[in-house]
Amino acid sequence: MDEFRTKWMAGAFCAMVSCTTWLQAQETPTLAPEHAVQFVSPTSYENMLVDQPACDTGCTTPAPCDTATGCDTGSCQAGCCTCQQKQAAQAKAKKSHKGVFYANDFNYLCDPCYDGCLLGDHLKRLCVGDCGTLDVGGQLRLRYHHEEGLNKGQSTRFTNTTDDFLLTRLRLYANYEMNDLVRFYVEGIYADTGGQSLPARGTDINQGDLLNAFADLKLVDGLTFRIGRQELLYGAQRTVSPLDWANTRRTFEGLKAIWKQDDLQIDAFWTAFVPVRPFAFDEADWQRKFYGVYSTYSGLDRINFDFYYLGFDNAIALSSLHTFGTRAHGSHGNWLYEFEGAYQGGDAAGVGVDQDAGFATIGLGRKLPCLPWTPTLWAYFDYASGDVPGGDFNGYNQLFPLAHKYLGFIDAVQRSNIESVNFLLTAKPCKKVNLLAWYYIFQSNQPGAVPSIGGTPPQNASRDLGQELDLVVKYSISPRSNVLLGYSHFWRGDKITTSNDADFVYGQWTLNF
Repeated sequence: MDEFRTKWMAGAFCAMVSCTTWLQAQETPTLAPEHAVQFVSPTSYENMLVDQPACDTGCTTPAPCDTATGCDTGSCQAGCCTCQQKQAAQAKAKKSHKGVFYANDFNYLCDPCYDGCLLGDHLKRLCVGDCGTLDVGGQLRLRYHHEEGLNKGQSTRFTNTTDDFLLTRLRLYANYEMNDLVRFYVEGIYADTGGQSLPARGTDINQGDLLNAFADLKLVDGLTFRIGRQELLYGAQRTVSPLDWANTRRTFEGLKAIWKQDDLQIDAFWTAFVPVRPFAFDEADWQRKFYGVYSTYSGLDRINFDFYYLGFDNAIALSSLHTFGTRAHGSHGNWLYEFEGAYQGGDAAGVGVDQDAGFATIGLGRKLPCLPWTPTLWAYFDYASGDVPGGDFNGYNQLFPLAHKYLGFIDAVQRSNIESVNFLLTAKPCKKVNLLAWYYIFQSNQPGAVPSIGGTPPQNASRDLGQELDLVVKYSISPRSNVLLGYSHFWRGDKITTSNDADFVYGQWTLNF
């Protein structure tokens, strides 16, 4: 207990030092990666690299190995650390937090060449008992919204309304690794909102609940079984995502088997969706079963592949859907490319109605390193089937995606009955600032309505849904904190019959620890 108290006090001192260092560093900023919004490539939230100073030719003596930590003492090394080794250790530290916190990686603390002091470092890799380790941490996020005409969650969108409110969210987690075979992870959330003139949305409030509470058991080398409540995140999050943009996030409950061998990983899971109950404990809804197999292969130099099958049985909607998909993404020099597509069969909502649907996304990007601000430009085409008159093809069901990321930040479009040509431009004018501009042209795939997220507006048979422009500025305060400022505008097309366009202005502050 005295040892734990000492480490806790050291962690508090490290936090104060980190804050002081940040204040002193404002005249010489450095870029740090975060996962709130991606700017380098639309397929990754975490892989923004850090600008590094030029290395000298000398070396420094590494810090002595601390046998009281949870680090393997075999990682200690004699001699000295080169500048490159120290930079590699710092880069790992800055990429420690992932899209799901149970995948966070704090092993950089075991690297004798790491000499940093990031917020929360001294609450990680704590020794528990003879061989166990404990990580404790979390996230605090505040986001202000100004919305005109959005009316998300209301009966009619794109009408003359204005709403201003503040979203607050706190996540806390503890990760206990008993040994190489057994692990326990728990993560809680408290999400709230205030100031609305319109009713709060169902995804805004969850006043104390569990996002994750599971146990991992490794039976043989490369194979792990997981049981309990768990968030799911796969691929580019077009089909399966914890939905980080929402104030409450999304989670499931059930079983998962994880098999990893070299460059191949295969996950098989059987879960139930856990709907949010704002003022009561969330419980798994076994009338909505979600299961499947998701595999990734990264053994080739220029391209990575995903293959997946996803099943969703919704007894409430009388549907049973089976989705078979693939994704390929990679680069060749300064060229970037991505493809993802899926076929969806089974029983659609309703009795005796077959599902016959699909979606596809094709993207081609180009890095422009010789231009000012080193921009990257992408051109995309998104397609998702709608209901064909006569019933030969159906509207695609988007399952559980991070829809907010890809089809406009105003959330006027689900991945169903939609065709969109869109262009993404990212740039970095200075070390701490990143810019994003995304422009969409939307039209329906079929004459029927294009579903929105949080309420579909009345529509006619025209295919011209509208256009949207999204602008985002991200300022990295420190490796574990950033500020996000955004503006979005949606121009209604002839298809939407309500009276107003929509404007969305927001500001967000995130702190990981």
